[in-house]
Amino acid sequence: MQSNTRTFERSVGSPWRCRFLVLWAAFTFLPTLSAFGHSEADTRNRVSFQVEVMREVANDWVTARLAVVSEGKDPAVVAAAVNRQMASALGIANKSKGVEVGSGAYTTQPVYDAGRIIRWRARQEIRIESENVDRLSKLIGKLQESLVVLSSITFSVQRKTRTDLEEALIEEALEAFRARAVLIAKGMDRQDWSLVSISVGQSGSQPRMVHSRMDTEQMFASKASPPAFEAGTSEIRFHVKGSIELD
Repeated sequence: MQSNTRTFERSVGSPWRCRFLVLWAAFTFLPTLSAFGHSEADTRNRVSFQVEVMREVANDWVTARLAVVSEGKDPAVVAAAVNRQMASALGIANKSKGVEVGSGAYTTQPVYDAGRIIRWRARQEIRIESENVDRLSKLIGKLQESLVVLSSITFSVQRKTRTDLEEALIEEALEAFRARAVLIAKGMDRQDWSLVSISVGQSGSQPRMVHSRMDTEQMFASKASPPAFEAGTSEIRFHVKGSIELD
């Protein structure tokens, strides 16, 4: 009987050790409960919401991408033809006033049939940009006469115009946020509110893009007339989202 008692004491430990473990666990858990209660009290009067403002503005910038394409059995001959056509296209484009001109990607790739190369195709892009849609349209017509293919055209807002408008929209969005905060506080029968956090950002707005496709046979068959484009408008959006605490 005495032997069993000693075994039990060794397995459990001394009474003082047991009391120490219980007290340590209690003191460890109490701050957690205190922090939880404090956090709940801090957040129970908080409200999060978002406001957004939008302005529709006329597009005042147009970017066109065109391509010079050549095909043949000899890759060297094909590359030489593309280089010659691109030099001619750049010469025509650089003579147009008020137009920004730049060359783009150059690719040469084989064309397969039944697992074997039957010909080669080379392609190089040219990019032209302007604030004058009519002038760019006429230039595109001239370039198409030189067997240049129109790949895409994008209408957008100039950087300066967009920057000026963004500043006005940010002020408008902040004012809308304050007005919404006042409305919420009044609706919840509170006297006032204070700001907890806030963020300002631009909502997604994509430029208007028009695609144009023309296969190789159509490209060599006839001369294209100058395309007619309508610049249209873009939507610029800003949002403000944040949290307030009702007082």
